[in-house]
Amino acid sequence: MSDAIETRDGARKDRRPERDTTRGTTVRGPLVLTVAFLTLLAIGTDLFVVSPLLPSIARQYEVSPGAAGASVTAFSVAYLIGAPVIGLLGDRYGRRPVLVAGLAVFAAANALTGLAPSFAVLLISRVLAGLGACAVTPSVQALVGQMAPKDRRGTWMAVATAGFLISLTTGAPAGTALASVTSWRTAFVGLGALAALLALVNARTWPGGASTIRPEDPAEPRPAGGVTVLTKIRAVSVTGLWALAVYALYTYLGTALRTEGGLSTGLVAVALVLFGAGAVAGSLFGGRLADRFGARRVATASLLSLAVLELLVDGALHAPAAVLLTVLALFALVAYPCVPAFQARLVAGFTPQIGSVFSWNSCLMYVGISLGSAVGGLLLSSVGFVWIPVLGFAVALLGALVCWRWAIPRALEAPANAG
Repeated sequence: MSDAIETRDGARKDRRPERDTTRGTTVRGPLVLTVAFLTLLAIGTDLFVVSPLLPSIARQYEVSPGAAGASVTAFSVAYLIGAPVIGLLGDRYGRRPVLVAGLAVFAAANALTGLAPSFAVLLISRVLAGLGACAVTPSVQALVGQMAPKDRRGTWMAVATAGFLISLTTGAPAGTALASVTSWRTAFVGLGALAALLALVNARTWPGGASTIRPEDPAEPRPAGGVTVLTKIRAVSVTGLWALAVYALYTYLGTALRTEGGLSTGLVAVALVLFGAGAVAGSLFGGRLADRFGARRVATASLLSLAVLELLVDGALHAPAAVLLTVLALFALVAYPCVPAFQARLVAGFTPQIGSVFSWNSCLMYVGISLGSAVGGLLLSSVGFVWIPVLGFAVALLGALVCWRWAIPRALEAPANAG
């Protein structure tokens, strides 16, 4: 029997009720966000757990600490080179298969790191870990952004990103604790096992193998004829400027708190925890604000506020400890709303190519962090810490200008995110 009926004007109409496309996403929302949060937490932990383990790795293989640091460089270079290529694969063949394959490579690479019989093998394993990580992070972000209800996209991006931000404050302490109780190898083998489990979970969590574009969002902008690489890099330059402004200061914050602020080791630890808590709270808060007031407004306001707080941190270094700790918490609270807000803006503007766009976004974040650390180190050794916040102030102002006027062509931007 046919499922179609004929109307008075001769047209045929499907008698079957329309499927509710939004309900499934709503029901799956908590599961999707939990899996995304845990996946990015694992990737972030791998990034931040290495630093406190370098002395143990150097002793194990009888190499200098500087040589041991090459393992971090190997990871970063592999990530930067691999991300744009793997992002294109996600756009072409689907986010889920690229995500699951990336987690499988990441799991095997971390297990190999923990079991490496020589330093050369360890370096190879870190290259593989970087390639796995660059497939995972952009894929998770793209899937979350495209599955999110249009009016809650910023909130969803913020919850997923919170997993990575929490690793900022938990990764290094976790590595230190494991190294003191067992061995540095345990940290990597444990991460490998967790990643293998997450590969199975992610394979069952995300729908389909293709990119997940919500059918109830037909008004999303679609660029005609594709988007050039230069347009993508122009868009994500905001992320690079943000990362440079934040991490030029954050990298040397602990040193400044001891030498300039005169804080004890215990208070420095408290300050860094407050910074991490402010970062997570700011990200979550920023996602909600982006949904309500528009992603462009919130990202730009976050960068402008960051510029102001850069200068306040400089002044607060010689203030009472309570004032200094408060300013640092506020610094993170106003800086990190930019991340989920701008990610939501990218999803709205580059939906068909969002996998490769998020890959470039991750690359520019790594470049910003690395450049911030390098330039901050030069300033610290030559003219003192006082000029690092000045640099951050100038870069954050530039980022706000680029975000508001230049980052994403208006033809690609949805009105809700352009406001």
